[in-house]
Amino acid sequence: MRRLLAGLAAAVLSAGAAHASPLRIAVIGAGPTGCKALDSTAPAGERAYHAHLAKRLGVEVLKCPVATPAAAAAALAAGQVDLAILDPPAFAPIRTTTRAILTVRSDGAANRIPVVLAVRASDPRRTLAGLKGARLAFGGRSAAGLDTPRAMLAAHGAPKGYFREEIDGDGEAAIDRLRAGQVDAVAVHAAAWQRVCGSVSPKDPDPCRDVFVVMKARPRAEHALVARRDMPLELRYRLIGIHMALHLEAPAAFAYAAGWARSPAEFQPAEAEALTLAVLK
Repeated sequence: MRRLLAGLAAAVLSAGAAHASPLRIAVIGAGPTGCKALDSTAPAGERAYHAHLAKRLGVEVLKCPVATPAAAAAALAAGQVDLAILDPPAFAPIRTTTRAILTVRSDGAANRIPVVLAVRASDPRRTLAGLKGARLAFGGRSAAGLDTPRAMLAAHGAPKGYFREEIDGDGEAAIDRLRAGQVDAVAVHAAAWQRVCGSVSPKDPDPCRDVFVVMKARPRAEHALVARRDMPLELRYRLIGIHMALHLEAPAAFAYAAGWARSPAEFQPAEAEALTLAVLK
């Protein structure tokens, strides 16, 4: 009986996969219009990527050539494709019906972790614009301590040279110097902020009452893999899981799928607004 039930379950799953909709991937470049399966003349990496997705998802994978990122975005918004690599300008017109699901981390770069820009609570300057020329401390020279905060600030209109910059040994030291009045502001990653200001207790539920958060945001992604917001959750999560392990399980497929990124190291899950200048609460 157990074997019979297992056989029936396998048959049902196989039938469901056979009738599932194909996964349609927008690809920018010259080619015939319309979505089609790859043939033997396609590059080996592209064929490896499609084969890996097809095996894991149990559906046919189709290539859909489009002329430009804007055309890819329009096709995605119209439901003509399921996935597209977009940049911020292409994503902006369709942000209400689509969302980023994955980005690529470059080799040696930090994750796109949130960054906190803060001043003393007594400081009347409460905006990024108001802090131009201020003395700003970063929390170290690591990718997370320096590169990530700089990228976030630059995306929001404060590139290198906007502040009088100083670099401390770590985020905690930078926050200590802010409190001591030795700098005007700090830009530290969220982990450092949490270690100092997130250690609440019944005796001190607000350990950073003397500090004001001007803004908290992630660096904006330069590109992201984007899907429609109405994509079934199961499919979205499966796609995220498949891509996160791609560099380990199918290196040739990863090299193709992440070939648009600089020195790609791995796919990482992304928040819906990764291609925008979203500010976190």
